[in-house]
Amino acid sequence: MGKSAWDTVTDHAVWLDDDVTGLPAGLAGDRYVCRACWETVILKGTKVDAKVAPYFSHKSGSDCADPEREAQIDEDTEVVIRLRDTIRALPGVTATTEILGEDGKDPLGLPPIIIACCGGTTVAIERPGVTLPGPDILRRRIRAVRERHGGVEHVWFLKKDPNQFGKLGTLKVRHGGQDDVHHTLAPNEQQEVILASGGNVYWLDGKLVLIPYGVRWFQHPVKKDQDWNAWPRWRSDPRNDWRISKPRPSADADCWGLVPIELSSMTKTQAVFRPSKAHRVMDELYAAQEQRHRWRNRRAHELYAERHQPVPGPPVRADELPEQSIPLVPVQETERRPTPPALPPNSPTPSASEPGPSHAQATDAGSVASPSPESAPAPIPPQPQHPPRAVPAQRKLRRRWPAIFLPGRSRRRYR
Repeated sequence: MGKSAWDTVTDHAVWLDDDVTGLPAGLAGDRYVCRACWETVILKGTKVDAKVAPYFSHKSGSDCADPEREAQIDEDTEVVIRLRDTIRALPGVTATTEILGEDGKDPLGLPPIIIACCGGTTVAIERPGVTLPGPDILRRRIRAVRERHGGVEHVWFLKKDPNQFGKLGTLKVRHGGQDDVHHTLAPNEQQEVILASGGNVYWLDGKLVLIPYGVRWFQHPVKKDQDWNAWPRWRSDPRNDWRISKPRPSADADCWGLVPIELSSMTKTQAVFRPSKAHRVMDELYAAQEQRHRWRNRRAHELYAERHQPVPGPPVRADELPEQSIPLVPVQETERRPTPPALPPNSPTPSASEPGPSHAQATDAGSVASPSPESAPAPIPPQPQHPPRAVPAQRKLRRRWPAIFLPGRSRRRYR
């Protein structure tokens, strides 16, 4: 007994918790089939006076051949129906459920798809279970959506897988001037197929949506005049860094980082059902990345300059300094009067009353007497450029002691 079935007439999934008014009861010409085993089922309990809620029963009267799969499909479908109702509650949004790409001989195993419309924007929303089907089934669903609705945006809201989320841990980031922590994960093959086909992979976490961006690890190259070794207060290698790929992870990304936003924020802008808020966060992550790269390269140059400064030698003592010759400056002679020539001993000193030899006597000798070298006056030295300044003699002042320090003496004496 299941709650959902495949309606072969409308190609839609029938969920009995919805309004089943207008659906024919019973076999209805083998209209309804089980979505787990694809056996014809019968719609029962639709009468007004029915004592039970509507349900689907297998035509054979026995239970489903794959009861576990039937229960899983009903559980996944119920999640989709709740999400559809949440989307319907958004202002100006309509949402319906469809099953596309199904084949009775090769079922997809996917719950119904939600087709949400807001204005002129249409988005196909998938809400599968924990385990995604194989890549071929995913490609078949993607082709079916394009054939039915053209090039609409195809969004997959996945359920968090603890095994996938717990392998890589978290990533420390900075955006909006604040530090933050983002979950990271390694995408599997199915998620890469969705991304390669142009679809978007998101994760639902309660009322939050996790939007992925690409993380590519790399090492900064060592440039000229840079030192990346043993940075102070760094436990890891400062060359290890990462680059972001946005708004979608690139195909060569090593892992995916996740930006959490509110589900309601995806419809608050003109870009309906597009994570504009997450894209703004990614832009801030890119700006912080460029600033981080510049800072690390600049710091490597600074450390190189600090560690390669010339080492000063030991201090030189005064007695080890080389001797320097001091130039001799000629001392200028002071101005003095010429001294008279020395007289021979026992020679009379001429007085003022005894005149010397007369002019006539000298003329009679026939020659003029020239002074001897001993009696020639000394040359007068030039005036010094900087004559010494005369320092006035200091007047010796008499020290007067106050009378208070001279006991027994009269003060009048020292006035």
